[in-house]
Amino acid sequence: MATIVMVDDDELLCAIVARTLAPLGHTVVAVRDGDDAVDVLWECGPDLAILDCALPGKTGLAILREIRQSAMFQTLPVLILTARRSEWHAKLAMEAGANDYVRKPFNPGALIDKIEHLLATTPPVEDDGSLIDKARLADLRAAVGYAQADTLLAMMATDIVERTNRIAALLAEQDFPRAVTQAHALRGAADGIGALDLAQQCREIERQAERSAGPITACATATVAAIEQLRRQAATSSA
Repeated sequence: MATIVMVDDDELLCAIVARTLAPLGHTVVAVRDGDDAVDVLWECGPDLAILDCALPGKTGLAILREIRQSAMFQTLPVLILTARRSEWHAKLAMEAGANDYVRKPFNPGALIDKIEHLLATTPPVEDDGSLIDKARLADLRAAVGYAQADTLLAMMATDIVERTNRIAALLAEQDFPRAVTQAHALRGAADGIGALDLAQQCREIERQAERSAGPITACATATVAAIEQLRRQAATSSA
């Protein structure tokens, strides 16, 4: 069933929501610090996210605005579960990209209904290459031709895997200078083919704002899948 990331610093509330959803087969991954939320979202690739507004570190709306800028999370259903009760706060949340807004304390049955509705009405995200900027890819194909662009994409997919594994190993060893060097090289290549989410993950490592390999590894895996999908689409179109 669904994997749900819940970002709330109330440990008891997270446990209550997890127990409420467990009979339906859903798994709740609890995160209690806003600064960790985006990393966990990348690592888990959830079917739905539940965000509180007031959190240690990043606020729920800051997290929401950040993930909505990523192709990976543009269609992720997000439920705001908060003690903020005003219509103004609800309006801010919906404008930031929330799909629904629930006020604490909540009725468990009503929460289940909203979550099931969001899961049922959100179409499954198919890997259509959305992690690759189409305009930049079109420019590449126009410049070198479809055949050469396909060769470059295949080489890039291999390079992404190799460099990401290297970055992960260097981060694990806490060899941050060499990890930054590898991230810089990968960012340049990712920008070149329009893999903008991956380039952003590299940028976070270059700024030394990200010391965990989880987000870049998850992003790299999704980007390689997107590249392969685009290559299959191009091969089918030319057949």
